[in-house]
Amino acid sequence: MTTMNYDLAVVGGGAAGLVAGVAAGAVGARTVMIEKEERLGGECSWTGCVPSKALLHQASLAYRCGSNPEGNIMDKGRETVFKASKASKARKLLDGYGVDIYNGTSGFKDNRTLVMDDGTVIKAKRFILCTGSSALVPNIEGLKAGYLTNRELWQLPDLPESLIIIGGGPIGTEMTQSFHRLGTRVTLLEAQDRLLLRDDRYLARELTNMLIGEGIDIRINTMVKKVARDDQGWTVEAGEEKLFSRHLLIALGRRANTDGLNLEAAGVEYSDSGVVVNKHLQTTAGNIWAAGDCIGGPQFSHIAEIEAKAAVRNSLFPLNNQVNYQGNPWTTFTDPEMAHLGLTEDECKERGYRYRVYSQEFAGDDRAITEDAAKGRVKIIASPYGKLLGVHILGPRAGELLNEFILARRKGLRLHEIGLSVHVYPTLGMAVQRATDDWFSEVAAKPLLKSLIRLVRR
Repeated sequence: MTTMNYDLAVVGGGAAGLVAGVAAGAVGARTVMIEKEERLGGECSWTGCVPSKALLHQASLAYRCGSNPEGNIMDKGRETVFKASKASKARKLLDGYGVDIYNGTSGFKDNRTLVMDDGTVIKAKRFILCTGSSALVPNIEGLKAGYLTNRELWQLPDLPESLIIIGGGPIGTEMTQSFHRLGTRVTLLEAQDRLLLRDDRYLARELTNMLIGEGIDIRINTMVKKVARDDQGWTVEAGEEKLFSRHLLIALGRRANTDGLNLEAAGVEYSDSGVVVNKHLQTTAGNIWAAGDCIGGPQFSHIAEIEAKAAVRNSLFPLNNQVNYQGNPWTTFTDPEMAHLGLTEDECKERGYRYRVYSQEFAGDDRAITEDAAKGRVKIIASPYGKLLGVHILGPRAGELLNEFILARRKGLRLHEIGLSVHVYPTLGMAVQRATDDWFSEVAAKPLLKSLIRLVRR
C-alpha cells in the first residue's frame, strides 16, 4: 500500500478543482489533485458549457444562413470539445507547479486521509472539495433508463429527429432553440408559469415570445405526469395531452456530487443541497474547505473559479476572506442572449427598495441594426441616487456587455459615471450609455437643479 503526503489535496478536477490546484501549486504548497475521470475539466469542458456553445453557434449560423451546416453537427461539437481540451493550459500549469494528479474514485478514512480505489492512501493537512454537480433527475413515473441529460446528449451519433425537453431553465432553453434551428422537432415543457425563473420576468417573457415566434413549441404551466419508453421513443403525459418524441432530455437543474466520498468519516456535514460551508467556505471539518457546484450555491464555472481561489487562500493563509460574488452574474446563451446581474425588479419590490428602471432598446442602437440583431433591451435598475441594484440585458452579446456593469458594481460606480464614460461608436456598448440618459434627464428635471441652471445662465 502506497502512502503519499501533501500540504493540500484537491478532490475534483473540474472548473473549481483546476483553479484550486493551480493556485495552491503556484504559492508553493505540495499539492495533489484527485479526479475520478481520466480527463480534466469537468462537466463544463466536456458535457456542458463548451459543447453547448458550439451547438448554439452552429445553430445560429444555420438560422441566419437559412441552411443547415455541412457534416455531422454532433461530430462538430465533439471536435470543438477536443480542440478546447488540447488548448487548455491547465494540465501544463499543474505539471509546472509540481501538482500530482491521481485518477480514480476515492473516499475519506478520516479528515486527513483519503483512500483511492487502487489502495493508494493520500494524506494531507488540508483538503478542498471540488466535486462538482450532476444533472438532477426528477421522480417521474416511468422515468427509469434511456433518457438524456447533458452528459448523454453529446453521445448521440446524429441530430435527433424529435426531442422533448423537460425544464425551462438555462440548459433547457438553450438546447430547445439550438436543436429547433438545426431541424429537430422540439417541445419544451415547463411546470412553472414562465421560463428562466431566476431572470427578470419581463425580459424572460420577451425572450419566450421571440422563441415562440421562431415556431418553437413551448408549453408553460405544464406538469409532466408520467413517461413511458419503447423501441420507437418516449410517450410523455403532460397536462391533458400525450406527446411523443424519439428522445427525452431532462434539464431540471443540478445536484451536488457527494456520493461515495464517505464524508461522514471526515466529519463533513452535507445535505441534498450540497456540502455545508461557512462564509469562508470551510466545512464542519476544520481542515476541509469546499468550492464550486458541490456547495449548492450559484452553479456557474465563473463562480466556481472565485470560490476556488478563496478556498485556497483561506486554507493556506491565516486571514480568512469571504467570497465577493460581485452581484452573482450569469448569462443564458440563447439568441439573443439573456444576461443577469444583481437584483430583479421582483426582488427589489420584495425588499422594499426604492428604485427606478432605465431602459434602452437595441432597436435604437445603430450597431445592432447593422447586424440585423435589433431585438431586446438593456435594463438598469438603480436607486434614486444612481446606485446599481440590478442589470438585465436581453440582446446581442449580452454576456459581453454585462462585464462593464460587473466592474462598475464592484467599484461602486454610479449611473452618471457609466454614462459619462466614452463608449465607442458604433458598438453595442452605446446601448449601455443610452440607457443612462433617462437618469440624467430625471436629475435635470428636478426643481432645485432647474433653478440652479437658470441662475447660472443669467
